[in-house]
Amino acid sequence: MKGRSLLCQCISRTSSAAAASSTSFSRHAAPKLYTGQRYQRQRSHFHYFASAAKPLRVRSFSEQVEAHHASQTITPEAAIPTPSSDEERSLHSTIHYVLTRDVGRMSIANLQKARAFLSITSRWKNEKGAVLTEQLLERLHEEKYIGNNLNVVIDADMYNICMDAWNKSNADGQKVANQVESIIHRMEQRYFDHREAPPDNVSYNCLINAYSKSEEDLSDQVEATLEKMNNFAQDNNAFSSETASSSIRPDETTYNSMMNYYASRKNHHISAQRAEDLLLEMSAQSQQQNSGIQMHSTSFNIVLKAWGNSGGGIQGAKRAEELLRMMLKLRKQHENVQPTTLSFSTVINAYSKVAPEDSAIAVDRVLALLDELEGLYIPDSENINSCYNAAANAIAKSNLQKPHEMIMDLMVRMKNMDAVPDTIMYTSCLEACVKTGDDDSIKRGKEILDHMIEDPQFQPTAANFNILLNAMLKSKSEQKIKEAEDLIAKMLEIGGDSRPDSSSFNMIIRALSSSSAVCAEEKAVGYLRTMLRLYKNEKYEKAKPADSFAFNCVINMLSRSEKDWADDVIYKTLASMEAQQKYGNDSVLLDTITYNVVIGKLAQSVHVKNAKKVMKLLDTMETMAADGSVAVTPDIITYTNVLKLQIKLNPQRAARIASSFLTRAISRGDEIYIDQVGFYTLLHALSRSNQLEDAVLAQKALEWIEQSDRADKILNSEAYNLVLIAYSNIKTDESAVKALSFLSDRIQSYRKCAKSTILPTKAGFSAVFIPLCSADKMNDAFSLLKIMKALRIEPDAGCYISMLSAFSGRRSANNAVQARRVIQQMKDDMKHVPTPAFNTAINACSWVSGSPIVKRKALDIAFEMFQQARKDNAFDAITFGLLTKAIMHLSKDDVTRIKLLKPVLELCAEKGLVGNMVQREMRHLAAKLITPAKIPQEWRKNAKDT
Repeated sequence: MKGRSLLCQCISRTSSAAAASSTSFSRHAAPKLYTGQRYQRQRSHFHYFASAAKPLRVRSFSEQVEAHHASQTITPEAAIPTPSSDEERSLHSTIHYVLTRDVGRMSIANLQKARAFLSITSRWKNEKGAVLTEQLLERLHEEKYIGNNLNVVIDADMYNICMDAWNKSNADGQKVANQVESIIHRMEQRYFDHREAPPDNVSYNCLINAYSKSEEDLSDQVEATLEKMNNFAQDNNAFSSETASSSIRPDETTYNSMMNYYASRKNHHISAQRAEDLLLEMSAQSQQQNSGIQMHSTSFNIVLKAWGNSGGGIQGAKRAEELLRMMLKLRKQHENVQPTTLSFSTVINAYSKVAPEDSAIAVDRVLALLDELEGLYIPDSENINSCYNAAANAIAKSNLQKPHEMIMDLMVRMKNMDAVPDTIMYTSCLEACVKTGDDDSIKRGKEILDHMIEDPQFQPTAANFNILLNAMLKSKSEQKIKEAEDLIAKMLEIGGDSRPDSSSFNMIIRALSSSSAVCAEEKAVGYLRTMLRLYKNEKYEKAKPADSFAFNCVINMLSRSEKDWADDVIYKTLASMEAQQKYGNDSVLLDTITYNVVIGKLAQSVHVKNAKKVMKLLDTMETMAADGSVAVTPDIITYTNVLKLQIKLNPQRAARIASSFLTRAISRGDEIYIDQVGFYTLLHALSRSNQLEDAVLAQKALEWIEQSDRADKILNSEAYNLVLIAYSNIKTDESAVKALSFLSDRIQSYRKCAKSTILPTKAGFSAVFIPLCSADKMNDAFSLLKIMKALRIEPDAGCYISMLSAFSGRRSANNAVQARRVIQQMKDDMKHVPTPAFNTAINACSWVSGSPIVKRKALDIAFEMFQQARKDNAFDAITFGLLTKAIMHLSKDDVTRIKLLKPVLELCAEKGLVGNMVQREMRHLAAKLITPAKIPQEWRKNAKDT
């Protein structure tokens, strides 16, 4: 082994051992990871420490930037914390003043202020501070190179401070990466263009640190950054100054930042392997003269974290332990590589992430590590609690029997090490106690929690209570809801951080949503209101809704509720969700489904108040969708529910909504999804408007669907019926022509393509008779009857009644004659004419207009229909009422009316059919034949219209 470092020898031995147990985690089996990667694993010359030098304290990345902050020669202390609201307003005003000075006109005082403010805003640790820092930097650059202000000095430190501000801004990770990348690109370009401040290793370390904050895979960019630093450090043309080229060379922070990037990639063992490779490269670099790189515990700890996060289960944890044991061997020769409590706790935590079947092995390894730890001198032994807490966590997550007893034993061991069990330890013990979920385990959990409440050294938070709450609600106890409610009440009573948080409320509301209790929805609403009150009124941040779960649970419960107040509360609950988004809580997400549930619930009750709310919600959805909120775009379910309500209350508005939707859908092709129920509802809305343009649109929409690939899933006979009904409700010559043309096309297509063509049902054919008869196209109507028979669609009473109904409500001299013709045809075809048909025919007679002779003839036909009805025993109180109406409308004077009415009234009374209609139609007679108040009960005993 001569010529090889001790670390290299250790890694070689541990790698061999690892390969024997799992080739998947062997260094030799690892595939090539990164395209364009130009590093090699130089095992043959892996040397560590040229000499046993004095231990070197390596500054972290943050400390590097802080050093640059401190080196800035700016006005009094730039390290001002995030200012109060008044201070911030004043500071903003001053910064705005500096930023808006004319280019080239900034005084030396303003330049000093700009540099000072740049440092101040960079320490705010929020996005606003980062934005202002970058604006100040850009303003100074503009002043120097556009304004030609020679007093402006820009150095690398200022760029580094700006990038560090973004890294500490708590902004979205990908945004941070993009912003820092943009800044360093500008820095490079400006150096090559103006020989401005060259980037240094702190600059690129900032960039790597920014990449670590993104959840995207930026490994290629990280590797490219390292390669660029090495290339720049050797490029004498780009960096003529030896100082510049040496300051850009990768340092320990560079490698630690890269390893930290890979350590932050969770559930990816290849990333952990790359982090370990970088550790090897650091060792090789440390052997080179003047590299300034030495190994230290921090680097090892990062790699331990990488293996712990690798998702490799037991093998990943074992690899972390092997590296820890390597540190234990190296510590005797090199004080910089001293295992710390963080080293042990990181490995122990790795064992807490193994698969359930490996948990027994993991716990054995954890206890063995604790045994070894207790026999060592650890420089930061005051932090030994973290190791015991990690061990307790691993035990709590295992499948071992009685894990809580093992954690109790850990507490005893802690006391022997002069350590005191803390809240974290008791939390793991509580979790282990309630794991089985039986009554005894929950009882033990209550005892532990009570101890934490009573002992002043502990301050139990909502997280502790939630462990017990979760176990209670998952148990099989019949009283679990009651026990959970009592626990929530206790949390509220204790107050402080023990108050329920959003998770607590989510759990209890979820349990209530699956409960059959009568008042479950009322309690759920109460808990939701309590959560919002704690957050809004009491400023309790932990009660801030972390998602939409509680809102959606309550909304779904209320959508099923039959309580009178449910409509109002479900609408207000949705308004609360909207308010959360309005005031900046982006975790509460509104979507189409939520709106649809609320609209669907409101649409079930036909009230004007609900209709207004539904229209307001639809308008909100359409407005938000137009502004780019795709998640709340109204869909076919939205419009179906809206239309079902509006069709009943305001058919004209329903038709406008349906027309608007279908017009958009047709113009956009297949982009808008439509199902069968939705399409039926849209056509139904159009059919109720009594407008020709809506009927035409209904036909156009149907033909559009016919050409789509969803025709077989959407179209049926009902759709064709609705198009014909839309035309039938208009009763004009034009609608008659269009209806007949549409139907004829269907029939012709059916005869050509046979059985694949969908035909309307009898209801659709019946609808066509109405505009035909209204337009006096009786021959076409009777021809259609023959066509129906030829198609083996036997006309029923509804077809003939539709024909007869066309004569009612319009004044014509031919009404009575045509009605008699229809009745005769009906009798020939069906052998029996039902009461409604006779009634409709008699009513048609009463609408005859023209000369007295024409009216007399119509009256004769009305009596003829009446006699046929009597003969067929197909009459009722309505029949007498309509005959009375015909007499009143068609007779020339009261004398004639009374003469004709008396025998009718006598027969009506005899049959017990003196109903409301008979009385109503005779009210205009000068001589009263009957007095409603004095009509004997015997006269109206059989009348159903009383």
